[in-house]
Amino acid sequence: MSGGAGEAIGVLGLVMAFKGAADAALWIESFFNDAKEGCGYLALSYHIEKTRLQVWGELYKVNDDTISSQSPLRHRPDPIKELIVHILGQIRKLDEKANTLVEKHRIGIAPLPGLGLDDDLGQHIRTLANIKVKPRNGFLWTLKRKTEFKEVVSNIRKLVGDLRELSQDFNEQVFAEALPSHALASVNDPELLKEMAAPGNNFERSLASSALAKSLYQDESQQQPSGSPTRIRKQQLKFLTTSPEFGILTRPDGNKLTVWIEWNTFAAGGEWREYAKRIDKLGYFLEQVSNPALCLPPCYGVFDDSAYEMASGGAKRIGFIFGPPQNATPHPYDSNLPDYPPTTLRKLIKGQDTASIPSLGDRFHLALALAAAFSRFHAAGWLHKGFHSGSIVFLHRVDERGVSITEPFITGFQYSRPQLEQSLPQGPLDNKELQHYYHPDAHDGFTKQRDLYSLGVVLCEIGRWRMVTDLVSERRRAGLDNRAAWQRYLVDVVAQDLEWRVGTMYKSVVMTLLQGRLPSLNELFVKQYLEKVILPLSKCNV
Repeated sequence: MSGGAGEAIGVLGLVMAFKGAADAALWIESFFNDAKEGCGYLALSYHIEKTRLQVWGELYKVNDDTISSQSPLRHRPDPIKELIVHILGQIRKLDEKANTLVEKHRIGIAPLPGLGLDDDLGQHIRTLANIKVKPRNGFLWTLKRKTEFKEVVSNIRKLVGDLRELSQDFNEQVFAEALPSHALASVNDPELLKEMAAPGNNFERSLASSALAKSLYQDESQQQPSGSPTRIRKQQLKFLTTSPEFGILTRPDGNKLTVWIEWNTFAAGGEWREYAKRIDKLGYFLEQVSNPALCLPPCYGVFDDSAYEMASGGAKRIGFIFGPPQNATPHPYDSNLPDYPPTTLRKLIKGQDTASIPSLGDRFHLALALAAAFSRFHAAGWLHKGFHSGSIVFLHRVDERGVSITEPFITGFQYSRPQLEQSLPQGPLDNKELQHYYHPDAHDGFTKQRDLYSLGVVLCEIGRWRMVTDLVSERRRAGLDNRAAWQRYLVDVVAQDLEWRVGTMYKSVVMTLLQGRLPSLNELFVKQYLEKVILPLSKCNV
């Protein structure tokens, strides 16, 4: 540690110490699993602890000397800053030790063998496409001394925990929400993603679920589907007489569950086979990754309603089968869905009078939960592409306390797709009643920024606890006949009204989402989403 005992430590000293700890790290992009048992898990564990350190540096603004003057640490007592510098120095030494415990191999892409016009290029193209190494990393690394490397990871984990305990400006939820998107940004190797998603490795549920979703996305984008959804037979699903939206599902083990069905109805002919194929893909995706950690209710498969097809003269109806989580925490949900059906955010807002509006604190919690869920979807490469207040669902609790708006589940994935997959002509933009939820340029294709526009509209409704369409005067309504007009109204009127109601930070998040103030480059997007969306929402308080 530089400086005498009486010399004040400035924030720039913290920046230098942080850079020393960060720059000495081994990069996960250059890890090569040479089939040694447990090496992939250890490499990922190391990467996750370094990601926690990176998130800490971003939150405390010591990762960049151009913004260090804004660091929350600048007014901390010198003994605290000295201890932080010392901890960062210890992490740097552990990184240096980690470098001695690995075997490095120079990267040199071997020239392809002479190929004729009739030769199969696929294998070679896939090999080259999977090489994802930062330009400054001129090597691949593998573990050669596992036991010592494991000890290094454990010590780094403890030191990063010490940093967080020393600083304590941000609650644990902020770190938890930031981890999946940051950790997954640089993990692209299919085997590492599967390792991260494996239940036996005990990574955080949200991180493991996001890794599984990204793995499935990669399979789909490379046209290598991992599997097909469970196809519910008509003998397994008994509709309740009260509504075709509810039924009793008999599982293969004989267990009976009350479920609800999210129907996807489309006309026969045209591209119906492509729609059916897309629903199958989504059904498999939802069945595999549905987890409360991602705000997704359990999905048990898909049901092709052949009786409806016959009665309607050929129209197709395929449903996703959902049910309440079976092992929900902190409390279970009521399985009596016919009497206590799931309710949407739209119904809650439209059905409640002024006296029963949820507290501002609960609404802030809901906004943060939805923003974090989008972060995890996008980290996996998936776009929702149909988000609105009707696709946010709440379940009744068994303790007869109704629904809690702090526990949302996201549905309405019938238009969802991997980010690079081509959209089908039919989509959410065809519904004029929902046009205000979608970006003016959505007809040119959805991107992360355009997907998040929908979240911005929903946050307007959560902040006001009114549907956006109910805020419009009759005089103004005639001019809101397209999505561009709606965007102007949302930015110039609705968002401006939020400031005095829910505060400057909440309004700034809404403006960021409505105006697309986030970069396209993935690593920058992840950092700025934390800075401009997650962090401000976490700081909103009553």
